[in-house]
Formats: sequence, C-alpha cells, structure tokens
Amino acid sequence: MASELIIQLQNRDGSFNCEKFENLPSPKSVYIAICFTDNDLSEQLAIDLKTKLISSITNLETNFINTTPPCNGYTVGFNDCQALNIPDNLKLLIVVSDGLSDTFANPTVLNWINDILPILPEGTTVLLPEPFKIPNIAFWRNDIDEIIPTIFGLIGISDEDQRIFISYRRDDTTEFAEQLFDRLHHEGFDVFLDRFSINPGVNFQNRLYQELADKAMIIFLESTTFLSSPWIQLEIAFAKKYRLGILALNIDSSKKIPAIDNEYRIDVTLSNDTRQIGEYELDNLVTEIRRRHSIALYRMKNYLNSNIVAALASKGATTTFDNNGFINVADGTGTLDYKIWATPRPPKVNDYHYTDISHSDGEKVIIGPEFQESKREKVNSWLSQKSEVKYYNEGEILNLLNIIYP
Repeated sequence: MASELIIQLQNRDGSFNCEKFENLPSPKSVYIAICFTDNDLSEQLAIDLKTKLISSITNLETNFINTTPPCNGYTVGFNDCQALNIPDNLKLLIVVSDGLSDTFANPTVLNWINDILPILPEGTTVLLPEPFKIPNIAFWRNDIDEIIPTIFGLIGISDEDQRIFISYRRDDTTEFAEQLFDRLHHEGFDVFLDRFSINPGVNFQNRLYQELADKAMIIFLESTTFLSSPWIQLEIAFAKKYRLGILALNIDSSKKIPAIDNEYRIDVTLSNDTRQIGEYELDNLVTEIRRRHSIALYRMKNYLNSNIVAALASKGATTTFDNNGFINVADGTGTLDYKIWATPRPPKVNDYHYTDISHSDGEKVIIGPEFQESKREKVNSWLSQKSEVKYYNEGEILNLLNIIYP
C-alpha cells in the first residue's frame, strides 16, 4: 500500500509546518493537521502527540520514511496545503486542548469542513467552539499517546472495530477477568468472556471457535492453574495458527505459557482482598491493550493482503490498491477487472455491502480467513451465491487465481 502522509503541526503564531512521509501502512493517502488551543501546555501536548504518532507508525512499517513535501516544508497558512486539493485523500484535523483553554491563535481553523478529532484530558469540562463542539471527543487519562489507536482507526491503519477474547480460569481470576471485561466494554471493545457471553444450552466448543475467529487478539490471564485447562491449550493453539494478537497477563508470578515470549507479557499483581488491580494500574493496562490490539489487527490484515498480492504476482499480475483499500487486478486477457476486499476476520453483511457499493463495475471479491465455524461458513456461502460479491477464504486463493488466470 504505497500511500503517503502529509502532516502539518501548528506553530504558536498560528502558522503550520509541513512534513511528508511515504509508505504509510494505510489504503488511503492521508492529510493530518494538528492545531491546539492558545497556551503553552496545549502546544506541548500537540508536539508530543505528533512525535509519538510518527514513532508509532514507524514501528509498524520500517519503510515509512520522511521525504520532502511539494512545499519543501516551509511555513504555510492553514488550508493552503496542496494535499487538500487531492479529492481522494483522507483529511483529518486533530484539535488538542489542555482542557482549560478554548481559543485559537489561528481562527481559520474554525472554518474546517472535513473530519475532526478533538482531544482533551479526561475530567475536563471546557467547551470548544464550533465546529469542534461534537460528541466524539477523545479523552486521555495519563498520556496523550493513549489516543494513537483511535487515530490509527480513523486513518485506515487499523479497524475502529475492537474485539478481544479473554482467556482465564474461573477458580483463579474471576474477579480480575470481570474487572477487565467491564472496563474494556465501557471503552468500546467487543469482549468475549464466557461467564457473560455464552447462554445455557449453547454448544461450548462451536461458540468458542466462532468467538476466537471473530477476534483480533486474545488476552491470557496466566494464573496458578491456568495451564491445566484443555480449553486454554486449544485457545493458545488457535491463536498461534491463525495469527491472532496475543497478550499474556502474568498474575502474581504464576507459571508462564511456554509458547508466549516475554515481549507479549505484562506482569500483574492482584490485591489480596479484592483480587483485582487498582484504578491507576487498570488505566495503564487498558491503554496498552488498546495499543497492542490496533497493531495486531493491522498485522493480520497486512499479512492477508501481502499473501494475496504475492499469489497474484506469481502469475505475473500487476496489482494496485485503490483509495478504498481494495486490491485491483486485471485478468489474463486484460479485459476484466477484479476488486478484492481482504478481511482478517470472518466477513459479515457489512463487508458484502461495502464491497458492492464501492465499485459499480468489475468482479467483486471478498477474501477472508481460512477458518470459520460451520454456521458462519454456510452464511457466507449463501451470501456469495445471492449477491454479485464472491467469497473465498484464504485457503482458496489458488482457486481464485485459476479463475483470473485460467
């Protein structure tokens, strides 16, 4: 995905400096402007956010490099960047406030008409002026870099849809698992915890496979008897085989899962009384989970896209990514175009709808993960037969290649 990032940061006098980066790991090229309310603390927060955002993207994509922008990076007025004239670019204004100030050195930022992300410290009540007085304000607790996963979702690096599976032993960590479930749920995550997520009479193993396939990340609560459960062994094997993100929370120095490296592990100490963790520790843990989840989802999708492109290249095909994230490729005769949407999780009706409305012509294809539990597989087979969008799982890529290049 050879996309570009143009990022502008406001100066204290209201002007903006510009930088350009190539190989942004997103299907779309992106323009971001970061402005701030008129005081020293807001300025420092904006600088920190920009620095940490660039560092986080670099950690994902080693080829993400700084290059010279068309304006040579000179100070320009707001709304004067050439990138704003490109209709297909994603355009985002990030508005940073310390939670106390609500005025701006450059009033022209108030004329912005594209996407907006206001950022405030949690617990502040400052009312920003229009058009920044919107419901979807992002709040941070301890550090402004907590907002980076939200930005990743907005600019297409990862999915804004956050789904996590919690693996635990009821005898050891029920209180902590419920605490984590409750907090992640209130933070907007779709969380699977068997105590709340499986109704009586449901086939446990089938539901387990369905939930695992639908998630981007598993959190393992390593406790005293954790490794004695056969279900947990199944979950570990599934995560490894299908490249789900993994995070082990080691409870009170319990025995570690041998298959998980320490770089994917965080030590946790529970209170002897509540068997939970304190609010400050929970804040930090959820921030780290959000960061790792966005990385896991990006890597899953990037891996699938890379496999599809490599398979097509083996047949001599030339592929491109369009501005909606689809892989474009022509058939062997050059007369029929294929539009391929890759989803690292089992596709739902929304994937078929998005694939259908994004292109008026050509062959429309969805490629999803190799594993699906039987009910979901039947639904996708039926949708594929009833619509103009054809579905293949990752293990059927060669079947698709033989159709495109018979």
